[in-house]
Parts: sequence; structure tokens; C-alpha cells
Amino acid sequence: MSLKDIFLLPNLITLSRFFISIYLFWNFESESFDSYVLIIIIAIIGLSDSLDGIVARRYNLVSKLGIILDPLTDRVVFLVLLFWLSSIVPQTFIFAILIREVLVLIGSIYVLLTGLKIEVSKKGKLATVFLFVLICLYVLNTTLIIPFLSQLALLVIIFYFYVAIEYLYNLIYKSG
Repeated sequence: MSLKDIFLLPNLITLSRFFISIYLFWNFESESFDSYVLIIIIAIIGLSDSLDGIVARRYNLVSKLGIILDPLTDRVVFLVLLFWLSSIVPQTFIFAILIREVLVLIGSIYVLLTGLKIEVSKKGKLATVFLFVLICLYVLNTTLIIPFLSQLALLVIIFYFYVAIEYLYNLIYKSG
């Protein structure tokens, strides 16, 4: 890992997402924004979550720093976003996501310690997109009434857990 890796475009995108998000969450209340502005903020965070990886692979700028920094930033920003929106997003939803993130953290630590290579799952990316859309629906639900939101949330959480369990299963299967 080299210090110059910090200045690679994907890592700059990741670091920008981290610092801008933390600044935003620290200095502003989610309630101080209009619902539609909140949705735009959430969408930008979600899109930048994917952008750094796309840029890294497309322009062959994958680095050891990015391999660690990107998922760590993704988790931290996502969890802080949920807590920032805790007046809008149900506590049970936040708690379920926390449990899932702990499972993924355990798997990630295992990958780092063993040096295993795990492919990024398309299902994992899809689950993340579903989560960001669901969070936007919760924000929109403060303005409009969205029927079946709780049932949709349950389906998204089940899928999100399925992806995590599949990830952990693949770790155990590949190492055994």
C-alpha cells in the first residue's frame, strides 16, 4: 500500500463521499431538508458508492488502499446515514441493518486476515440499490402515504440478509 494511492481518482471519490457525508450528518439535521432534497442527497451518496468501484475497474486504478477503504467507507457512511435519518426510518429497520453489517464485518475481517479473494456479488449490489430506494421511499412517506412500505421493507431486509449469508457461506466454502 502506497501513500500515492490516496490520490487515485477512485480513492478520492471514496474519501470525498466519506468527508462530505460526515460533514453533512454532523452539521445538519435531516429534518431541516425538504423530502425531495433528502432523496437527492441519498441518491448522490448511493451513486457515489458505485462510482468509485466503476472508475477503479474501468481505468485499472484498483489499489490495496481502495480495496480496504471503499467497503469501510460504504459501511460507515451507510450506517451514519441511517442514524441521521432515524426520525424517518423505523428503528427495527436500522437494528436489522446493524446486525447484517456486523455479519459482513466479521466476514470482511476474515477475508483480510486470510488473504482470500471474494468476488463482488451482483446480488450484493442489487441489495444495496434496493436499500437506497427503500430509504428514499421512507423519506417520501413523510410527504405521501406509501402503502405496503413495511412489507416491502421486510422483503428488502430478507434479501439483504440472504446476500450476507451467501457471502459468509462462500467464505467458509472457499477456505475449507
